[in-house]
Amino acid sequence: MLKLFIDNADKIFSSLLETVVMLVISITIGMIVGLVVGVFITISDENGLAPNKYVNKILGTIVNVTRSIPFILLAIILIPFSRFVVGRAFGTLAASVPLTIIGCALFARFTEQALKEVNPNIINSGRVIGASKLQIVYYFMLKEAAPSIALGFTSACISIVSYSTAMGILGGGGIGDFAIYHGYTANNFKLMFIVIIIMIIFVQLIQMVGNIIAKKLDKSRK
Repeated sequence: MLKLFIDNADKIFSSLLETVVMLVISITIGMIVGLVVGVFITISDENGLAPNKYVNKILGTIVNVTRSIPFILLAIILIPFSRFVVGRAFGTLAASVPLTIIGCALFARFTEQALKEVNPNIINSGRVIGASKLQIVYYFMLKEAAPSIALGFTSACISIVSYSTAMGILGGGGIGDFAIYHGYTANNFKLMFIVIIIMIIFVQLIQMVGNIIAKKLDKSRK
């Protein structure tokens, strides 16, 4: 098993690098957009800081529809859009497009869930001292929900890692592509097992980092 890993180390690390590129692009954009969308969904709720049923309904529907479509089908549907955005339909950059879109939806929903768990008394205290809506969102809601958001974002990142491996089926490159074409297609199941072990370690590292960040954020808000 070790010899097989050493013989394929260059290809494995090259595939991992492609996966990391996909993850960095999709997670970075997804976090930023998802955080903003999640905040708007929360504050536009009927009991939110700035109730607006139209904004709430439109954004909520977009997020729900995006999350409801099986990822492989979503990636196929978005092939023309991926070609328009990055100039190609397949490859690492093209695979980043559907990953980014599903990432935005995941991060938005986790942000909304975390913000809705904030004690209403904390928000009311912001209103009492005359804080603006922006100040309440930033200094009261986001600060209080930060640990939950961090854990939610960690789960979203792990989901995106899983989706990134699935992109190998559509020629998206990365470790999933390597596992399919050098492992499954070549009937080299030992090599597939090595890839699985690598991905398990990768996911555990993400979870560990997420837990550490959540604990630090929890301590900092006290």
